[in-house]
Amino acid sequence: MTKKHDELGAALTFAAQRSATDAVMLHGAMADKLGLHVTDLRCLTMLRASGPATAGELAQRTGLTTGAITRMIDRLLKGGFVRREHDSKDRRRVIVTAVPERIDEIAPHYEVLAREFGKVARDYTDEQLELLLEIFNRLHETSVHVTTLLRESD
Repeated sequence: MTKKHDELGAALTFAAQRSATDAVMLHGAMADKLGLHVTDLRCLTMLRASGPATAGELAQRTGLTTGAITRMIDRLLKGGFVRREHDSKDRRRVIVTAVPERIDEIAPHYEVLAREFGKVARDYTDEQLELLLEIFNRLHETSVHVTTLLRESD
């Protein structure tokens, strides 16, 4: 590796850390606007992206305790954002499902973000956007891997 490559790698690491901090701040502001806890909003995003889950699965994905997950689900139930359903194959299992209509109410708050991201994306070629998408996907995989390593070391 060259010195320039090392410098660019360090700059990319810093940029990724800054981007993660920016995302935390953005989602905090979004949660405040919606009257939710930021963790509740992230949980809704997980349910939207990955589909229904048990409380235990949500605890594992988020790293929260089962008690904290139960309180979060209770808040989301009270707000009408999720519903609990018994698993049709195992009535002892309770599945948490996002309520699509309530999720649709959140979407307009993200439109400004999508619009601004779209402005940035217009400055790049299709090939550059494909590379950026590959980088973000790989960084996501890395974040999931590192999160697992951190939790396993407890």
